[in-house]
Amino acid sequence: MSWPSVIILAPVAGRLSLEARIRSFGVVPDPATNSERLHWQGYSYYFDLSGAILADFEPEEVEQVTARIGEPYGAYVSCQSMDAARAFLGQVLLGFDGLLDTNHFEVLPAGEFLRLLTLHPQWDWRRTPSADLQPSSDSEGTHR
Repeated sequence: MSWPSVIILAPVAGRLSLEARIRSFGVVPDPATNSERLHWQGYSYYFDLSGAILADFEPEEVEQVTARIGEPYGAYVSCQSMDAARAFLGQVLLGFDGLLDTNHFEVLPAGEFLRLLTLHPQWDWRRTPSADLQPSSDSEGTHR
């Protein structure tokens, strides 16, 4: 199976901040793939921080993202496994005020994505849309 990938979306004005956040993990250039790579906590990652990933979006998708955050910048992140994705995204998205495109027909606010990861630690967004997640027992009210 291919590596899970996501696109982290920030307003263009936040590009340098997002790049710095990602690079702070120790990302290095990978001349073999013309991208950047990271080996972190036993996992491997590949990144395209050029912003060119937005060329893969349909015009209406760009319009929807623009309506939510302004003119977007996108950072493509490819992770060795779902565990790798959860580990990295759980750290890099902390305090990030942008969006995360799951690459599986959902664009979620970063905070909401992290909340869902906390409630559903084994969530595989490639197979289960966020709307299909069952509420956790902690979030269900008790009725008397």
